Amino acid sequence: MASRPSRRPSLHLVVMAGGSGTRFWPRSTSRRPKQLLTFGKSRLSLLGQTLARFDGLVRSDRRLVVTTEALRPAIESEARGVRVLGEPEGRNTAPCIYWAARSVAAQDPEAVMLVMSADHHVGDPESFRRTVAAAAAWAASHDDLITLGVTPTRPETGYGYLRLGEPLGGGCVRVAAFVEKPDRERAAEFVRSGGYLWNSGTFVWRAAAILSAFDRLAPEMREAWEAAGGDVARAYPRMPRISIDYAVMEKADNVVAFPLDCGWEDVGSWGSLEALAGTLGARRPGGTLLGGELLAVQAEGNIVDTPGKLVALLGVNDLIVVEQDGALLIARKDMAQEVRQVVEQVKRLRPDLA
Repeated sequence: MASRPSRRPSLHLVVMAGGSGTRFWPRSTSRRPKQLLTFGKSRLSLLGQTLARFDGLVRSDRRLVVTTEALRPAIESEARGVRVLGEPEGRNTAPCIYWAARSVAAQDPEAVMLVMSADHHVGDPESFRRTVAAAAAWAASHDDLITLGVTPTRPETGYGYLRLGEPLGGGCVRVAAFVEKPDRERAAEFVRSGGYLWNSGTFVWRAAAILSAFDRLAPEMREAWEAAGGDVARAYPRMPRISIDYAVMEKADNVVAFPLDCGWEDVGSWGSLEALAGTLGARRPGGTLLGGELLAVQAEGNIVDTPGKLVALLGVNDLIVVEQDGALLIARKDMAQEVRQVVEQVKRLRPDLA
């Protein structure tokens, strides 16, 4: 944990917005990705909400969105005034972050990067901003790689966890280990112990620190970049298809965490919106209503999104019912993570709806 002279951080925001959100089909399609959708009362898309959290904290000329080249026009329309990088192909988060770090470091060698996904919900933006500011101040004066871990509110099996080590002061804690998604019994143990955080995939570090970590732990990134002369279109196919956790974070010995307690949720599937039903004003007799009307008779725990339509449910529980542009999805709620399997079939049989 090498420290540096204390200085005010020069903040740059990097938002990863390359996914198509197949688990939100049919609301989300290849032409209308999840990060551009709105849910509940907000008029802002998920991407718009992410950017708005940093108003007054990060200047517009220091904001960067990384997406795919195919989605770049749609993202540019949503994120006006923000620089957008279009990946020639999606290769998971490590190549995305490497390119972003190169771009930010070229603009500002002393930059502190805030790296996050475009599809997270934050119920308490002020608490979130306070934690980000504390982590950024630490990053400006240390060479650590910082992850913002979320204080667990339930035994969640859909997230990875961070096992915490010794406290370092100022709210910062050493990360002892990354733990893969547990079963429910282990997740309950983690929550009871108080020694674990959810792995949110949100990071804070100096651009120079993460580039140095890549050089030590994933040197193939720099090798691909230099072999291509910095030409992204040529470099990307040479880079491994790997996440930042596997490429760097799980190998590094200088990872620390700042706990987030801000009503955070990863908006990853239809099921995840059920946890946000109260916040979104979507709780109804019979379940969660995100669009349309719901009439429920002896029916509970369902998730319905059918704008402009009435759905009547009789004697059925724990279903997902979603209609958009002539496509109708009906699924068991416990299979919310598997909707992508349907999308693969739709691509083959009805590509116009995928």
